[in-house]
Amino acid sequence: MATLKSNLQKVSSDTESLAKDYLKLFSVRQSEKLAIFLGVLMSIFVIATLVLILVIISSFFLAGALNKLLASEFWGFVIVGSLYLLAIILLIVKIFRTSTPLFTNLFVRFIVLVLELDMDHAKNIKDLKREKELIKDKIETDKTLIEADFQILKYNFMGSLFKEIMGLFTSKKKGKEDKNQKEEQDKNEDQDKKEDPSK
Repeated sequence: MATLKSNLQKVSSDTESLAKDYLKLFSVRQSEKLAIFLGVLMSIFVIATLVLILVIISSFFLAGALNKLLASEFWGFVIVGSLYLLAIILLIVKIFRTSTPLFTNLFVRFIVLVLELDMDHAKNIKDLKREKELIKDKIETDKTLIEADFQILKYNFMGSLFKEIMGLFTSKKKGKEDKNQKEEQDKNEDQDKKEDPSK
C-alpha cells in the first residue's frame, strides 16, 4: 500500500507540473502575439509619422532653403523628399529582412517584465520562440512520465488487490485448518477422558 500511495503522489506532482507547463506555454504564446501586435502598431505609427514629416516639414522648411541655395524653384523639394523616402525605404527593408516589426524586441522585454513570466533568456522574439519550443518538449516529456506513472500505479494496484484476495483465501483456509485442529484436539481430549476416568 505504501508504494501505491507514493505512486499516487508522483502522478499528482507530475500532473501539477504538466498543468503549470501548459499555463506557461499559454503565456509565452500570448506574449509573443502581443509583442508582434504592438510592434506592428509601433511600426505603422513610426512610418506614418515619417510620412507626415515628409509631407509637412520637408515641403516648407528644408525644401525652401535648398531652393534658395540652388537658385531653383523645385530641386530643394526633390532632395528633401528623397531623403525622407530613403529613410522610409530603409525602415521597410529592415522590417522585411528581420521578419519582425520595429520595436518588437523592446515589447518582448516589456511584456516579460510586466507579466512576470519565469523566463531568464527572453530578450527578443527569437528567445520567446525558443522558450515556447522548450516548454512544448517539457510538456511531452511530462506526458510520458505521467503515462509511465499511471502504468506503475495500475500494476501496483493490481498487485495489492491480488495480495488482498489471496490473503482472504489463505485466511479462510487457515481458519478452517485451525477449526479442524481444534475439533481434533477436542476429540482427542474427550477420548483421553473416556479412557482414563481419573483425568
